[in-house]
Amino acid sequence: MTWEIVFVFAVILAALVLFAIERFPVDQIALAIPVVLLMAGILSAEEAISGFSNTATVTVAAMLVLSLGLVQTGAVDAIGRWAGRAPLGGPRIRLAILCVIAAAVSPFLNNTAVVVVFLPVFLAVCQKTGQPPSRALMPLSFAAILGGTITLIGTSTNLIVYGMAQERGFDELTMFSIAPLGLIYLAVGLLYLFTIGQALLPRRAGDADLSGKYDVRSFVTELQISPQSPATGRTLTDLRWGDEAGVSVLGLTRGGRTIWSPGPDRRLQAGDLLYAQGHHDDLLQLAERMSLSTPVDRVPDGPGLSAGDAHLAEVLVAPAASVVGRTLRETRFQQLYNVTVLAVQHLGRIQRARLANVRIETGDLLLVHGSAADLESLVDDPGFVPVSALPKSGGPRPRALVAIGILAAVVAVAGLEFVPILPAALTGVLLMIFTRCVTLEEIYEEMDWMVIFLLAGVIPLGIAMEETGAAQLLAHTLAEWVRPYGPTVAVAGFYLMTSLMTEMMSNNATAVVLTPIALLTSAELGMNPYALLVAVMFGASASFMTPVGYQTNALVYGPGGYRFSDFLKVGGPLNLLLLVTGSIFIPIFWPS
Repeated sequence: MTWEIVFVFAVILAALVLFAIERFPVDQIALAIPVVLLMAGILSAEEAISGFSNTATVTVAAMLVLSLGLVQTGAVDAIGRWAGRAPLGGPRIRLAILCVIAAAVSPFLNNTAVVVVFLPVFLAVCQKTGQPPSRALMPLSFAAILGGTITLIGTSTNLIVYGMAQERGFDELTMFSIAPLGLIYLAVGLLYLFTIGQALLPRRAGDADLSGKYDVRSFVTELQISPQSPATGRTLTDLRWGDEAGVSVLGLTRGGRTIWSPGPDRRLQAGDLLYAQGHHDDLLQLAERMSLSTPVDRVPDGPGLSAGDAHLAEVLVAPAASVVGRTLRETRFQQLYNVTVLAVQHLGRIQRARLANVRIETGDLLLVHGSAADLESLVDDPGFVPVSALPKSGGPRPRALVAIGILAAVVAVAGLEFVPILPAALTGVLLMIFTRCVTLEEIYEEMDWMVIFLLAGVIPLGIAMEETGAAQLLAHTLAEWVRPYGPTVAVAGFYLMTSLMTEMMSNNATAVVLTPIALLTSAELGMNPYALLVAVMFGASASFMTPVGYQTNALVYGPGGYRFSDFLKVGGPLNLLLLVTGSIFIPIFWPS
């Protein structure tokens, strides 16, 4: 074993650990990989940046733009609104049909966007039928994941495996060649979710009172401005209490009139009674430094947080949000949206104090406070999905049908093999832009660039594995282990290895690492290479056991009130069931 192989294995292990502990954003970790390999002399400069021009990266980017076009024109929203209003039967049947509709859209759209759109629909149905969200949102996420396995464009991992295989001369996969297996997967998964899975899903009722759910009242205090206070006559912008003291001003009472969400230019006066939110120690220190009345009475003795035009709302952070990977201070959130964040929930953990420095991630829940108009403006931003009842204004643009037609044409010409997927998708992107279904500004601001940079970073790792012989070493070792047991065990082994890795690290990174190993192993075993390629495709999408392995799971975690163990309890048996299904059917569809 050469030092280059050892170094590549060390990089893979380090990346795996960093992906798992989530200390840094995944795209940041991914971009560091080719730099490290370049500095070590394992990759050339051209190879280190080859991920940006790779067929898989460009194809994924094109499909994300096509999905964004349908979202921006309101086409997907229209499907969601129709599904929420349509007479689909009783509560259980309605939820099952809604899952089928979400799964039917997912083969042609980014499944994260599908979950973002359908999430409010499912929550509204749960509220109307009295069902807790915990009974519905995990099936929504799982159905979207399963639906994405039906076509090559249904999920980015399918496109990655397809692109990497094509570059190595394996080009027999077509748009719908995996559809028979994908449909079987979807049928098996939905049957499980609405039979055995229903018994395993938690019945966890949410707290209707948001202030009680987040216990924000214990972090909100009344502060009186005294005549000798240094704050007298100064604006909230001048005082910078949020940045310097970790304290937010929710409202103030002056002359018997309460003003909620006072603007940053509001000038304070002696006698103003402020409703300030922050950590107890921060509030006490601020009161002493600014000569404010010592906080003794909590807000329950004053106006409620939802009094008059002021409201509390719970919003979900979607991948398109500008705050993802940044702090509230860095994004100047309060100044931008004129609402105040009272609490942040990340994977079930609630933080209520010193929020300015909290780094926001996709799937986080924000408890926000502000006027009805400002809250509606907030949820009009596609980066924030209302979890509590807040209507999003606006209907589909007139170009919604144009966007649907463009995507349908891309699917048709690629599915009928008139042109390959990449040129069809790129042509669709140009049509979306020139028909104004989506603008360049919207692409810059709202596309999920994390996926693109992740791919650009990890694809050179696959090159390094092949050039150093690390991939060949792993393939030979795996082939020796499974050779006595035949193709079925080989398929099961690759599927299991892929699904376990994708629970711990990015599913895209898993696909990049294992695709070349799958091709080399199939050559060692003399079996159909597409059998192991498809095992990697489906295994990389089989992320049901944790809320962090797949973005759709992270999106439903908070609104569903789930715990980490819920995904293991419900998703574990589903993973095993699909492992058996794949081990049986993949060798049948792709025999050696």
